[in-house]
Amino acid sequence: MAMELAFSARQKLGLAVPESLESLTAYLRQEERVVRVLLGSGALQVLGLAHYRYTLPRLRVFQLQVQPIVDLRTTLLSQRLIIRSCRCRLDSTVLTVNDFQLQLDSWLEVRDGQLEGEASLAVQVSRPELLRLIPKTVLEGTGVRVLAGVLGRIKARMSRKLLQDFQDWRREN
Repeated sequence: MAMELAFSARQKLGLAVPESLESLTAYLRQEERVVRVLLGSGALQVLGLAHYRYTLPRLRVFQLQVQPIVDLRTTLLSQRLIIRSCRCRLDSTVLTVNDFQLQLDSWLEVRDGQLEGEASLAVQVSRPELLRLIPKTVLEGTGVRVLAGVLGRIKARMSRKLLQDFQDWRREN
């Protein structure tokens, strides 16, 4: 069955860090620690080296509640941490969705005295029978707002917690 609904959102980050670039680059190499700060420890499960499972908060879309569960892989480059989804599923008690794809592509990089980053989140899904009467444009518009909200919450969390965690890490080392 072809995916009938598709929507996406993108969020950029520029976070000034008043410390040396070397320290920030070394901190970014603490991949599991940084991923925990970004996504929250309670929602994150370590599956292996550079491999995580992230359970998003339960989302309410119209009268339905769904909870995406996403497996993530991380890659470290010299001054960049890349986080990408590699598998996903949708947990719902009232909704059966046969075709669901969630794609996350994100990166954080030390550049010009700050931490820069970008995240894009895209979903493709078949339209559940329960939502057949709602126009496609309404469903996709709602999907864009939901994804933008997810990325916005991650950005807000990061802005609040990353600098504090970086300072804590520096004190520990």
